[in-house]
Formats: sequence, C-alpha cells, structure tokens
Amino acid sequence: MSEFDVPTRDEVRSLAGIREPGCVSLYVQSVPGPEAWEMARTEVHARLRIAIEALAADGTDAATIESLGTAVDGLLSERSSWRRETRTLAIFANGTSVSSFHLADDLHGLTAVSDRFAITPLLRATTFGHSAFVLALSQNAVRLIDVSPTMPASEVAVPGLPRDLKSTVALDLTNDRETLAHLRTSEDPKERMLEFSRAIDRALHPVLARSDRPLILAATEPLVSIYPLASSYSRLADAVIAGNPEERSPGELATRATSILDDAHAAELAAQTAKFHGSTSRDLSDDTLNGVSVAATMKEIDTLFVDIDRRMPGSIDESTGIITLNEPGDESGYDVIDEIVRRALLSDATIFAVRGAEVPGNSPVAAILRFAVYV
Repeated sequence: MSEFDVPTRDEVRSLAGIREPGCVSLYVQSVPGPEAWEMARTEVHARLRIAIEALAADGTDAATIESLGTAVDGLLSERSSWRRETRTLAIFANGTSVSSFHLADDLHGLTAVSDRFAITPLLRATTFGHSAFVLALSQNAVRLIDVSPTMPASEVAVPGLPRDLKSTVALDLTNDRETLAHLRTSEDPKERMLEFSRAIDRALHPVLARSDRPLILAATEPLVSIYPLASSYSRLADAVIAGNPEERSPGELATRATSILDDAHAAELAAQTAKFHGSTSRDLSDDTLNGVSVAATMKEIDTLFVDIDRRMPGSIDESTGIITLNEPGDESGYDVIDEIVRRALLSDATIFAVRGAEVPGNSPVAAILRFAVYV
C-alpha cells in the first residue's frame, strides 16, 4: 500500500504506464474535519461498490475483486490519513496494488473503471503545486520551513545548519586558514555574510538534493542580495518574502509563500498561453480534439493544456490517434481526454491541467507542438 501527500510527476507517470484490466480510480472530496472525514469515507465506500459492480459486469474474477476491496478497506482504516488538510482524496487500485494521494485541490468526485487509471485530475496538483521550502534567514537566526498544502507548516531539522552569523563565521575562521587570513584584513561585513550564506547552502544541500520544490527566501537586505550568490540550489525563487523573518511564525511564512507560488503559476500559465497563440501562424499549435489526439499519439506535443473537468467516453486508435466517441449515454470504454493526457505525459510533454476557459482555443484540449502535424 502506498500513500502520498501530493503526487510527483514520476508517480503520475508510473500510474499512467499501467495497462491491465480492473483499474479503479476514485476521486472523493474530503474537507477537513471529523464529520467531513466520515462523509468522505462513506462516499469512498459507495463509489467502491459502483466500481466493484462494474468489474463484476465486465467478468473480472472474484479473487481480483476481493483483493481490490480489501486493499481499499485497509486504506480507509488508517485513520491518521484522514487528519490532513486534504480537499480531495484520490485512490488508484487494482488487484495487486493500491495508491492514494491527499490533494489540496477541489476536484469533482469521480469513479472510473477501465484498463487504465484516470490521471488527468491528479495532474492538477503537479501543474499548480503548493509545496515549497522557506529559508527564514537573518544574522541572528536560520530556519528551514516545510510548506505543504496538506499539512501545517513546520520547521525542518537540518543537521549542521548554522544558528547565526556570529557563531558560524567564528567556526569557519577556526577551520579555514585562508578565510581567516582574508577576513582579518577585511572590514567588509558582506564578506562575513557571504561565508555565512555558503555555510547555510552546504548544510541545506543534502536536504534539497532530494527535492524539486522551490526554495523561497525570507530575509532583509543585505542577505536578500548576498544569499543567492552562495546558493547552489537551482530552484531558488526570484521572489522574496520581505521583512524580518524572526517576527513571523511558520504559518505566517507559509501564507506568504503560497501567495508567491500562486503568482508564479499565473505568470507561467499566461506565458504558455501566449506561446500557444504565437505558434498558430507556424502551424505549431492545435486546439482540435482529433488533431491533439493524433499529435499525442505521434509524440509530437511539447505542451498540453487540458480541462480537468471534462470527460468524453470513447476510444483512440493505438497507431493513428483517431478518436471514436461513444453514443450519448454510453459510458463504456475510457475517457479519451484522459488517454490523450496519458500519451502526452509518457512522451515527456509538459501538462497544464486547468479549468474551462484556461484552455486556449475552443476545445477541452489544446497543444503546442514540437513540429507541425497534419491530420
């Protein structure tokens, strides 16, 4: 059993690569609070019953169905998993495994049974992630704050993280003769702050090396300008939480960090939308359902925009990408929008899982192409 707070791109890719009968995808809203938790648990059970009925109707063997039901029941019995700041619980189960994700996004409820998992709503969390680290930095104190959309902000214990400027520079002077000789002849306090920043970067490296989260600096000048000169972390954010961080709690820093992330996401989406429109004259954009499907099948999508709230049952030809939609009322098969997303994701396209009008053009999908594809 695997349980995660929010999905990474690799985890979504892993789910997208599974093709076998009896894949059940459940999305259930789960507003924090004991009563809401119980309502969500009840809804999971109700959706699971629907999924099991569909599996039985498809001829799935009883052992597989029993294994799947037992795995989901085991997940629901873990009461600690319901005590998170979760807005949506996503569960993916088949006869051999079950995975769940606690999401901060408000997603529509969904029950999907197919030979593949329904991954499109899950990508909302990777498109607009709200996980980050905040480095609260002053001459008198250093803290690394873990900002998560599903857990309260908390301070991270970092081995060897400097406590303050004075003790750190003193330690460096003791162990580094070259630095000692230099600083004895220098009256520039910025030199000492640079050494302080380098010591912080060294301590943070083992923690940040395992992460792809943005690192947001909370500091005042001159450290706002000096720390980036020492940082080796590629995802150090340009935006800064201004003001003395010593006066702010982890929760206050997290609130400011979330605002910075929102602004960054909005700017990125606007830039990609402009790129989509700018690519039209060169036949490097497409907002037709069949055209985007063909491009996804041919692995020629660079960036895909998809409406996470739209579903269209049907099928897509494995080799040509041509779509056949079901007759109205026929929910058999799989969601062709989700299948377009799956093919694009597995060919390393960038995915923007958005809502409605945020998709450029007049379709639930739109794509910036690697080169022109003619249907």
